[in-house]
Amino acid sequence: MIGKTPTEASGQLETHSLCTLEQLCLACDVEAGWVIELVEHGVIEPAQLTGSAWQFASFSIERVAKAKRLGRDLDVNAPGLALVLDLLDEIDALRSRLRELQTPDDRVR
Repeated sequence: MIGKTPTEASGQLETHSLCTLEQLCLACDVEAGWVIELVEHGVIEPAQLTGSAWQFASFSIERVAKAKRLGRDLDVNAPGLALVLDLLDEIDALRSRLRELQTPDDRVR
């Protein structure tokens, strides 16, 4: 991470901080090869390349953790994880848009 460290109490990173591949793996208890596979299938993207090392936005930790749970619980491979996570993101976006379009009267029902 650049200038930031995980808080010991919450174990979470600042939203604007970056973490290395190693830190991401440690935070999610996963192997680097699996994270690389997630990158190859578009599940996560490195925020930047520093020298020869990837840097990931801290929100990647949440996405990798979610991918790990889906992979474990549903036995989904990396391409399937990319699809499932994209669909979940789309559902969240549609729900958010629906809330924006609803009138206060619609929300009560």
